[in-house]
Amino acid sequence: MGENQELPTVAIIGAGFSGLCTAIQLNKQLGIKAQIYEVSSDVGGTWHDNTYPGCACDIPSPLYSFSFELNPNWSYHYSSQKEIYAYLRNVAKKYNIYEQTRFKTEVLHMKWIEDRQMWEIQSHNVAEDNAEVTVEYYNYVIAGLGPLRIPSIPSQLKNFKGTTVHTAMWDSSIDFTNKNVAVVGSGASAIQAIPELRKVCKHLISYQRTPAWIAPRDQFKYSRFSKFILKHVPFLMRIFRNAIFFQHEFYYFYFGYNGSFVSRLIHRLFEKLTAYRLKKAGRPDLVPILTPNFPPGCKRVAKSENYLEALAKPNVTVIPRAVKETRENVIVDTEGNEQEVDILVLATGFDVHGFLGNLHIYGRNGLDLRDKWENNFPSMYKATSIHGFPNFFLLLGPGAGLGHNSVVIMIEAQVQYAIKCIKYAMRNNLAAMEPKLDAQSAYTSHIKKQFTGTVWKTGCSSWYLKNGEVYGLWPGTVTSFWWSTAIRPGLHNFIQHKKGLTN
Repeated sequence: MGENQELPTVAIIGAGFSGLCTAIQLNKQLGIKAQIYEVSSDVGGTWHDNTYPGCACDIPSPLYSFSFELNPNWSYHYSSQKEIYAYLRNVAKKYNIYEQTRFKTEVLHMKWIEDRQMWEIQSHNVAEDNAEVTVEYYNYVIAGLGPLRIPSIPSQLKNFKGTTVHTAMWDSSIDFTNKNVAVVGSGASAIQAIPELRKVCKHLISYQRTPAWIAPRDQFKYSRFSKFILKHVPFLMRIFRNAIFFQHEFYYFYFGYNGSFVSRLIHRLFEKLTAYRLKKAGRPDLVPILTPNFPPGCKRVAKSENYLEALAKPNVTVIPRAVKETRENVIVDTEGNEQEVDILVLATGFDVHGFLGNLHIYGRNGLDLRDKWENNFPSMYKATSIHGFPNFFLLLGPGAGLGHNSVVIMIEAQVQYAIKCIKYAMRNNLAAMEPKLDAQSAYTSHIKKQFTGTVWKTGCSSWYLKNGEVYGLWPGTVTSFWWSTAIRPGLHNFIQHKKGLTN
């Protein structure tokens, strides 16, 4: 790359882990100061938006952080939302990310303009009524939207007339004291919120269509001495992080080889542990209700040291059925039983399939990404780029999720992949790059085959699936993903668009 070569322009959508990592590495490695669009009022992504009681991460803090910005000052091994949010804000301040971010700005429309060989981005300020749409052009767009951003609100819950709150849109002004509360859902947010809510409410009813497998969380507080040596002993923080990483990599051998001796052993261990904890809490009657009928990992395994114990408390009732309908202040389950409550908490997760939200993305020849993926498997190349969408990279989209390790490492691998593509285009004076259709199809076919024999193909219903195919996850270890993307990006499998030449 020549010293006088003009740097390409880059737009980043989202200022969570993905957006921050992208902006920092673009500046470090290429000197590119990208423009970041963030719809909320601050950086942090899901860790800014989700503030429900008990919100925390189920991956140890030293691993759920950037490899280039290690933090020896975590308070706990598993950090709360508040501390992760503070970490991301500190990282953003250190690298001057606030200066290149437009907050409360929503990207509505992206379109590849063939004549310009650039992306047209239309955005508006969500804080202003009838705000004008701003149109700008960029050589590259990197989307860090995140799959956990659009709250899922089942239609049968919309007629409730009492107070309703979704865990993803928490209202801290709601007073739960001495109230009858219903929590719908059994995913991570319910598992974290229920132990906190049941402490203040009069009675809590937990509606669970299917229970979740719960692993004990090895939570502990870091002492002042621990923080001191992690900060001052050379390489110790890196060694500690790597040890945790390989511990979690080892978990894959359970998820990836369903039916093996190890997987059967772990399944039995989970069953015995669930029974032990509930019996110890004095509620053996809950054992059959809260023991899932699918192997651990088919749905995401949650970590908690107090969830099962909270469900066993006298002021908590577990209803192992879905909600059929709501009317006035009454909730009706699928067997017709009615419960009157004051507050309805929706721990119903996110619309992962509809994670694009209001954003419309149009590639070459007007190809609509939403339509392309609506009824088809979301085919991508290296889980990051898409045929027909030149110079566009999607982070933590289909094929990049995990069930056993830290997605922050996946993000860093995807960012390195995108930067390698940009570097290649700059060296070869290219206007744009996109994966070849046959390479993308071969990659997708290979990924689908790799799920055979894994726990994710054992038949349970989860957000990992679409039309019976596992699409939300990477089928291997994080190490294999890093090798596949950051180390071997497969640049020979790209269509190369020369400058000034349009197809």
